[in-house]
Amino acid sequence: MSSYRYYEIPVCYMTNGLELKLPVHEFSGGEGPVVGITASIHGDETIGVEIARRVVEALKGMEVHGKVKIMSVASPLAFEDANRNTPVDSTNMNRIFPGSYDGTITQIQARVIADKFLFDLNTYIDVHSGGQDPVVDYAYVLNDEELSRASLAKILYRPVVDYEGTSATYTNPKNISTVTIECGGGPNEPYYVEKGVKAVLNMLKLKKAIDGEAEKRDDQIMISHIEHVNPHHGGLFVPALTYDAMNTIVEGKVVLGRVYNPMTLELLEEIRAPYEKNLMILMRGNINRIIPGDFTFMIGDLDSEIR
Repeated sequence: MSSYRYYEIPVCYMTNGLELKLPVHEFSGGEGPVVGITASIHGDETIGVEIARRVVEALKGMEVHGKVKIMSVASPLAFEDANRNTPVDSTNMNRIFPGSYDGTITQIQARVIADKFLFDLNTYIDVHSGGQDPVVDYAYVLNDEELSRASLAKILYRPVVDYEGTSATYTNPKNISTVTIECGGGPNEPYYVEKGVKAVLNMLKLKKAIDGEAEKRDDQIMISHIEHVNPHHGGLFVPALTYDAMNTIVEGKVVLGRVYNPMTLELLEEIRAPYEKNLMILMRGNINRIIPGDFTFMIGDLDSEIR
């Protein structure tokens, strides 16, 4: 029978004397792989914590083979602030791995995660989302295409150039099967929570960490280029599409959203689709405030499809 334990990895003491710690939920049972799962490396990606919570609850009723470690909130200070970056040093932890013990608090935290959590893995699953407003739905293909396909995401992205300093680009060259899934965000609808939980459990089945046959999806599209379409102006953002457009093809260089000056109420900008056929991967579907350059739309380029 597999066992469960909860423990915390110390990072450092804060100015107020409290100790910053990272939570780990660990399941162990006999022979099998060592799988690590992280959520909320970006503190505004709340849905990842709920996906982690539900995965932990599901695994409590299952037989686990090997070891499954789940870090339910990898950036606690950023989570407290609902911010992509750590508020103490305004640093995006997912751009500085493996970090440094001689660096800022975020660099220290990244180094601790690398040395105390990622070091012994065979498989690494990093759960991300669109944050507090955008919704996103795709999976990266890094060094294990079968694992990425087991995420059951319709859209798979094999980047030509990886982001530098992510936890995934740290594990990728270390012979650790690695995948980053991008699932949900914005209103954090139950659909994306359930989709994320199903993805993680299906990948655990693929790696034989839990019993069951991994499900496959036959309509997946793999691309190598995603166009970021972001506003030049800040203000009031009014979408032209609803979240129903996610993972569909929007035809024509149509208006995706508009930005208005909240004081004068004048139209500042129309954000338009870049292609004749636009594969919607990330989008904002709510009326909200927006800052210049905010993540607003990510559009898959179907001309970059890998067959």
